[in-house]
Parts: sequence; structure tokens; C-alpha cells
Amino acid sequence: MNLSSFVGRWSFVLFGVGLGLVFAVADLAQGVPPIHALIAFAVVAGYGLALTLLRSRSETASALAGRPVDERWQDASLRAVAASGMVGAIVALGGFVIAEATGHDGMEFAIVAGAVGLAYVISVVWFRVRG
Repeated sequence: MNLSSFVGRWSFVLFGVGLGLVFAVADLAQGVPPIHALIAFAVVAGYGLALTLLRSRSETASALAGRPVDERWQDASLRAVAASGMVGAIVALGGFVIAEATGHDGMEFAIVAGAVGLAYVISVVWFRVRG
């Protein structure tokens, strides 16, 4: 097994380990007890490992790991991403409205809502131009 095939097969786990380390380091930098940082690392890295180990036995795990097994699962994954983006946009806009209505600063919500909207516009243009 060469390095390229190893990284390809285990890329989801490696990403989870890297992201788990980022979360753990961020927790430790905030003065969180080390056991909580370890738990944060274990949850994120464990999710990646579990999906990688299960994806050969479960079409759902395969799709959640970003490797849908056929066109039907690919379509379901695409629809799930679209629905997730819509929920994120609604929550960000709703959070902004509620924060502003209650006299709080809604800038964090505005930034997220703006990022979602900008990403949508750029994506539509990109995929339209690309074909």
C-alpha cells in the first residue's frame, strides 16, 4: 500500500483527527480542563473513524463520510446539503432579527447570514458559468 492510497482511504479519519486537535487546542487555550479537551478531540476524531470503519457495511455511513455509493445516495446527499444550508440561513436570519428586536448586538448572526448568502450567489454564478 503506497502513501497515496493510504491517505485516500483514511482521509476522513485524518481530517477528523486534525479538526479534533484544533478543537482540543482551542479548549486548552481557553483554560478548559484537559479532560474536556480530550473529550472534544475524541468525539470529532471518533466520528471520522466510526464512519470510515462502517462505510463498507453501511450505505448511510458511506454517504455521511462523503462517499455516496450510487446516484440515489448522491442525490440524497445533495438535497441534505441544500436543506442544511437553508436551515442555517433561516437560523442566522432569525437570530439576527431576534437579537435586534431585543436590543442585543446581532452582528454575529449578520456575518453568518451574509456568508451563507454570498456563498449561495457565488455558487450559482460558478455552476452556471461552469456548465
